[in-house]
Amino acid sequence: MDFEPPPWLTKLLKYDLKERCHVYPVCIDNYYCIDCQCNRLCHLCDHDHINHKTLLIFKYDGQSVVRVSEVSKYFEISNILIENCNGDNVVFLEKKGNPLVSTCKECSSIYIHSTKFCSIACKFKIESRNGRLK
Repeated sequence: MDFEPPPWLTKLLKYDLKERCHVYPVCIDNYYCIDCQCNRLCHLCDHDHINHKTLLIFKYDGQSVVRVSEVSKYFEISNILIENCNGDNVVFLEKKGNPLVSTCKECSSIYIHSTKFCSIACKFKIESRNGRLK
């Protein structure tokens, strides 16, 4: 049986934080609308999606992250490395690539914690291959 990943997650993992908002080009996007799948939103136009599921995406340690409190509503983040960023628990979207002490099962990044994955992308790749992504 073929496994089909959620379309919003596939598109989220292609998110480029450097792209500009499609409505207000002076703003750099930092919201992703799960319901619209791939709408690039800034703080000026996110009100158009007030009743939609949105994720705030921002940079931490040079990489794109999302808050655990937001993404865990829509994606099972167990076994993904969680870090603290200014009081918010966050997870990385793409492989962390910052050597510390354990090894990610997908990309072989090394980190201190006893989790299996360093990012959402790494968990997504392994579990979608195994057909058990939630």
